[in-house]
Amino acid sequence: MTDSAAIGTLDSNQHTHHRVIDAIDAWAIKAGDRINPILIKETRQALKSRQFLVTFSTLLVAALGWTIIGSLSMMPQIYTTPSAPRLLIGYYVLLAIPMLLIVPLAAYRSLEAEIDDGTLELLSITTLSPWQIVLGKLASACLQILLYLVTLFPCVAYAYTLRGIDLPTLGLIMAALIVTALTLTVVALSLAPVARGRTGRISTLLVVMAVLLLAQYLIGFGVVSMILYGNPVPIVLAGYLLFAFTATSAVVCHLLLTTTAALLTPESENRSTPIRWSILALTITLVTMAAFGIESAGSGRDADEVAMATFSLAVILLAGLWTVSGAMFSAESETLTPRIRRELPGNFVSRMLLTFFTPGPATGLVFSMLMIAVVSGAVLFAIETIANNGAVGLANRDRRLVWDWTIIYSSYLVMFLVAVRWIVAVVRIKNNPRVEIGLAALIVVAVLSALIPYSVGLHWNDYRPYSYSYWQITNWFWTLGLTTSGSLPRDVIPVLVLGAVAAFLLALASVGTRALPMRTAMPAAVMEELAKTRQRSKSTS
Repeated sequence: MTDSAAIGTLDSNQHTHHRVIDAIDAWAIKAGDRINPILIKETRQALKSRQFLVTFSTLLVAALGWTIIGSLSMMPQIYTTPSAPRLLIGYYVLLAIPMLLIVPLAAYRSLEAEIDDGTLELLSITTLSPWQIVLGKLASACLQILLYLVTLFPCVAYAYTLRGIDLPTLGLIMAALIVTALTLTVVALSLAPVARGRTGRISTLLVVMAVLLLAQYLIGFGVVSMILYGNPVPIVLAGYLLFAFTATSAVVCHLLLTTTAALLTPESENRSTPIRWSILALTITLVTMAAFGIESAGSGRDADEVAMATFSLAVILLAGLWTVSGAMFSAESETLTPRIRRELPGNFVSRMLLTFFTPGPATGLVFSMLMIAVVSGAVLFAIETIANNGAVGLANRDRRLVWDWTIIYSSYLVMFLVAVRWIVAVVRIKNNPRVEIGLAALIVVAVLSALIPYSVGLHWNDYRPYSYSYWQITNWFWTLGLTTSGSLPRDVIPVLVLGAVAAFLLALASVGTRALPMRTAMPAAVMEELAKTRQRSKSTS
């Protein structure tokens, strides 16, 4: 009986094991069916292209040549002295050129060619979604990056055995190279559908080349410095910086891929909500990274410098992010197609929580204002935390300067976004511009709000120097300049805050019917067609 029970238990375990494996195989087949069509096409096209053959062959020959030449040039000291740095610099150059330059540029040209030749329109009528098309391009580029890494991995391992660099530093270098290569590839893909017309495509190509070359120089400078002089910060801080860089790059890549897929999506579908969620995720990530940096302060001089650098970089990125995205959200079209209306929040809870994620300039304006207020509050809370723990040694003047700059910049931005909202609304009466007009309108509003009062005051004072007054309160450039020097009258800030609050209430009142139930029922014919599509997809899988 004991043997029979043991055999039965063994059979049961094997049966359970087979069921798990079958479930994993079924999931892999289903995932492959969703990815494979565009991935196989892109992979075949990329690996059979002359660009890949020439690059890969050149890489092999160059790696072999540098291994021989570099080794012979260090003879006979190669046996007694550390010789890895010189070889590693050469191998890095051989890896960086295809990974940071050729692969992103090839991905950009591939997607741009699809758009220019009209192939993308044929793909759009298939069951492939814009996300699958973009991810197929990215997956093909990732496969090329992997091939280049595998090709030079034995060379890097050979250089490591020659001594002169530690394994954690080598791991940081390779991780930074991989993350940068993927990020640059996503950046290149995101710029491909932006331009319209031959002139725009040429300008976009020049921008892509400039970004790639600048990144090539900056990353190369950092990597060569680490190879020659070692890791300048403790390994714990280096790990934190790598984690922060990777997490931020991942969220930025998701945002760029979301915007790229939105540009490839027809205007009849909801393209705004995914972008808002992605920007919210990026905001949370930047705030979290800054919070971790602040918490690490007090454990040493390097940690304090990293904390302030992380905090400053996060504040700058958040300010730029919500300046640009707020202007574009405020310039969205008010037209909501029946397909978009069917996807809007339908019950009270979803309307209460998700109303400002629905498309439209009114909801976009309020959403931007709320996030600007939240980010400003987080910055002020962070600077108070830094000042109270006493680790960084923040002076009272610097603390007050951060407070004033945060409040003044946020107040001006909120008021300018309201002006952008109504300017674009007037433009859309007889035109249908892209959302980029919001950024142009913001620039115009900012320039005129500073230039007009200054010019009037200059003319009123017979073109002689004059002092700041309430008539210059819209002159943000002068106001922030006086804030930096510490000579701004203190009663100006409350006026700006009241103006921002009034602008927020005006934007909230302009939402109107956006807060009311707007969801429409799905027609029966559409439901039947969707059911047939799901049934066909199940049968093919």
